[in-house]
Amino acid sequence: METIAGRLLVDAPDTNFELQYELPEYKVFVHTDKFRMEQVLDNLLVNAKKNVQPGGILRLSLKEEKGILNFSIYNQCFAIPEETLSKIWTKFYRDHNSKYNGSGLGLAIVAQILSMQNLDYGVKNVPDGVLFYFSIPTIK
Repeated sequence: METIAGRLLVDAPDTNFELQYELPEYKVFVHTDKFRMEQVLDNLLVNAKKNVQPGGILRLSLKEEKGILNFSIYNQCFAIPEETLSKIWTKFYRDHNSKYNGSGLGLAIVAQILSMQNLDYGVKNVPDGVLFYFSIPTIK
């Protein structure tokens, strides 16, 4: 996660948002395809960066609880309409109110990779923003 977040800052040194992150104080290991997981993190971060409101907060969080590593990314922005929440994981879906152009594949790729690994994931509206999340079992 530190690698991907570092790329976010390098790629966008003059961005207008506050990047916050929360990591465990100890190393946590998971068994996963490193390349695919980097793709998941990258796609989620790019999506959050494009949607965070000017001067807003983009917060990455990684918490380990009872053998599960919980990842979340919060971006301070307008809520996603409830009827749209499930559609954002569909290939080529782009909200007609979106401020940016994209292929509509980023979140579909995230869903595909996480589903192939049988990992729980989702998105929900929270006060003042949107929270994307997924969980992965840790290795003891």
